[in-house]
Amino acid sequence: MHDCIHQQIFDKRVYKVNEIITCPRCGFQFRLMYGRAFACVGCRFQVMGCDKARCPKCDTEFPLSQTNLPTDHISGDDIATYISDILKTYHHDFGVKPSR
Repeated sequence: MHDCIHQQIFDKRVYKVNEIITCPRCGFQFRLMYGRAFACVGCRFQVMGCDKARCPKCDTEFPLSQTNLPTDHISGDDIATYISDILKTYHHDFGVKPSR
């Protein structure tokens, strides 16, 4: 039963990091994963559970709580930790340092 619950949470996180968010400054729409991959590249907080999103177009940084990503079932911290873990694994597997 525990594995089933874990799988449901995992699936929701995968879905959440791929939802479209909108920059509050310029209105550009992007996915959190895209923002982390391009706008946050080299930032050391990228792999430390950062609870912010950064617009790849205008470079505005804003809290995940200002997006549609957090819900009653998944918090902004859960999403931030999940995406940071993905990026840590990537950096580890490919030998890339997460600093500028």
